[in-house]
Amino acid sequence: MNQYMAIKAVILDFGGTLSNGALDLDPYHEKTRSILAGRGHLVEMIRLKKALKGALGDLNRVRMKGKEMTFEDVYDIFLGRLEIPGDRETLDELHDNYRNHLRTDFLPCVEYVLKNLAEKYKVALLSNTMSDQPRLLLSENGFDKYFDLIICSRDLGLRKPNPKLFKYILEKLEVKPNEAVHVGDSVKEDMIGARDSDVTGIWIKTPDQPSWSGYAISSICELPEFLENMGR
Repeated sequence: MNQYMAIKAVILDFGGTLSNGALDLDPYHEKTRSILAGRGHLVEMIRLKKALKGALGDLNRVRMKGKEMTFEDVYDIFLGRLEIPGDRETLDELHDNYRNHLRTDFLPCVEYVLKNLAEKYKVALLSNTMSDQPRLLLSENGFDKYFDLIICSRDLGLRKPNPKLFKYILEKLEVKPNEAVHVGDSVKEDMIGARDSDVTGIWIKTPDQPSWSGYAISSICELPEFLENMGR
């Protein structure tokens, strides 16, 4: 990126960038089993886990093609493997269960960073996820007001690093590729996706990632100052 090009938009990843989180698997599985039992479907845990593993395997095969599924699509497959009808009410309850057991903690500096960015740039979120959890968490914490656009990969059926996602966001924000930066922790998904879209990538240094020779910071907390220096 030309260092004198004015930055007009910042695209942010969610998990590993603004927040850290993990699914509490054991209680999640137990509650999933309880939900099904409450609807008259008694399922042994080993069979439940096998069905879920199979559904997630289908999801991963779709993702390998740069595409995405929704939570509802994946869990409809899961229920089908258990020979349980995938009605909307059951799928909604399973999705709520997923959200409730997905522990997510925002980095302490996130509100400061988002407020700072929103005062100077157009701000978008681009998260690879089958769930709408990022959108809900941003809203629940009052952070959604700092965003001009929030996109979860499930919304468009595409996943980073697919350039079509970045093109969609750039068009919505009405900015050119060289007027935007994308910030994320994954080299494969975020940095390669940005590079292939002619958007400048800023990598959040993360262990066990491939090497990256472009821009890098240690934490999202450093981003406002880093962008200021890039624009000089």
